[in-house]
Amino acid sequence: MTKERQKYTLGFIRSETNHILFLNRQKAPWMGRWNGVGGKLDPEESPYDCIVRETFEETGLMLPQYEDRGVMRWYRDGNDLGGVHIFTADITKAEMEKYTTPRVHCHEGILDWKHLDWLLHEENTGVVDNVKIMLENLFSAGPNSVWISKYEGKKLISCNYTA
Repeated sequence: MTKERQKYTLGFIRSETNHILFLNRQKAPWMGRWNGVGGKLDPEESPYDCIVRETFEETGLMLPQYEDRGVMRWYRDGNDLGGVHIFTADITKAEMEKYTTPRVHCHEGILDWKHLDWLLHEENTGVVDNVKIMLENLFSAGPNSVWISKYEGKKLISCNYTA
């Protein structure tokens, strides 16, 4: 199945201890919130090549083992704002321990390993709202999975998952 090309990629790097590398964003959108790494596709660049490049630029990590987890699309006030190709990469505990955090690798923000339980905790308001919901299915999602996030202004109204 050929997927419609989206404008952005977003990646989540997970260790076998269920820690995920998150970026506390230095700038908008989502300034001050925890999110995955990624960015805008270059012309003629594949989503896979983009997430590998963006991950290297933002973290210094070269991760060819990224898996396609589908697409997240978002809508604000009924307007289609496009979407993001979603990827995950698994690494070993030793690889995670070698990549010490917190650290600032580039201008994007602060990188830190966060345990999945911390990310999903109901009192945690620091994770990007739709990403927190996406984490529930993210690592079991397939390449044809879709998340639809709907906002009214800046408030998340829903984030629905289809496998």
